Amino acid sequence: MEDLESLKGTSKVRRVAWGAWICAAVFYLYEYFVRVIPSAMGNDLHAAFNANAATIGFACGLYYIVYGPLQLIVGSFYDRFGARRLLIGSITLVLSGCFLAACPFPNIRLFAMGRLLMGVGSAFAFIGTIYVATVWFPSTKLAFLSGLTTALGMLGALLAQAPIARMVQLINWRNTWLLAGLLGFGCLFLILRRLPTTPEWEMRRHDTYFDSNRHALSQFIAGFLLVAKNPQTWIIGSIACVLFMPLVVFADFWGIQYIELVVGATKSQAALANGMLYMGWLLGSPVLGALSDYLSHRRNFLSYSCLFSTLLLLMLLLPSHLSLVGAGVILFLLGIASSPEVICFIANVELNPPFLKATSVAMVNTIVMLFGGLMQPLCGLLIDFRCRTIPVVSGEYTAGHYRFALLMLPIATSIGLMLSFFMKESTEDF
Repeated sequence: MEDLESLKGTSKVRRVAWGAWICAAVFYLYEYFVRVIPSAMGNDLHAAFNANAATIGFACGLYYIVYGPLQLIVGSFYDRFGARRLLIGSITLVLSGCFLAACPFPNIRLFAMGRLLMGVGSAFAFIGTIYVATVWFPSTKLAFLSGLTTALGMLGALLAQAPIARMVQLINWRNTWLLAGLLGFGCLFLILRRLPTTPEWEMRRHDTYFDSNRHALSQFIAGFLLVAKNPQTWIIGSIACVLFMPLVVFADFWGIQYIELVVGATKSQAALANGMLYMGWLLGSPVLGALSDYLSHRRNFLSYSCLFSTLLLLMLLLPSHLSLVGAGVILFLLGIASSPEVICFIANVELNPPFLKATSVAMVNTIVMLFGGLMQPLCGLLIDFRCRTIPVVSGEYTAGHYRFALLMLPIATSIGLMLSFFMKESTEDF
């Protein structure tokens, strides 16, 4: 192992390593960009498909519904087949989904199928980027690269806010999806030209593992059951899920429409304010994650995260009028408050057997993405339910419709606060 670590640290390997990581990381930035594009075109989708909020929410939420369960097998796929083939195939799926979403026919099923393809392909992005890092970099660089990867995801989300809202106004929403598909070709070309083949040391590890583990499937199932039977996995996964909900429900889809109505802002202004939530995550996740490591605390960080997220969500949703600046400040602070969600992945690794690290991470990510995806259509159902008591005027939803549905967010984070009291402190034995 020492020889391998020193080999990875040589200048020649470092140059190749950074090139490999950049290729995978660009794909992660791109898929996160694609993930949140619908947040800038909510009203356009309603008008184009003549569909209610629940239907639009379900179509967009298909991305997360398929993304979540796939996390459990993606890691095994990378171990078995390496990065190059899987990244090429997954990028092809994402860009194909973009072109399908841009189809000129007003068919919600085609749009939903496009989001489905995007979700399947995107499921390989984050784990693929981390996998490339573990193959090419020494262990002392992995935490830094993991944080840098998360920051890139938030950057992709920011690019899909105000700039995309402006682009939708200029070239319409279908041409925006078409442009996103063309950007996917750029990512594909970069990987085809620059991503190296699997190095010799990884091939040796691969051959040794698969030669000595004839019953890999049964071992995978046994490991999965061991993590799934641990009550702490579900407590931590639930906390991670509720802290992720402000991103996946508000920022990724419904937030811009809500801000437009409450603040009286244009779509571009609302998108700019909405993007402050991503900015808070971009700054908060690496800083608070590092502070959690330094203080050796997980549970306390997550308890305070749920508490402050609940308070900030109430400040965002209860007032009938907000200024644009006020909404932006609250969302920025909410991003910082909810960003300790990344601690949940480490906490679950520490509370499960050390030989099941990847499975522990994958299990939390599955809970987060699967239930996070279900929250988008649930929010749409609540909006439509509210329409029975507050009828829609001129075919447009009001701030009251959105407020009623989005109040599920502070309810969820308050539940997360209660669950944190039953969570074990994962660093007690370290």
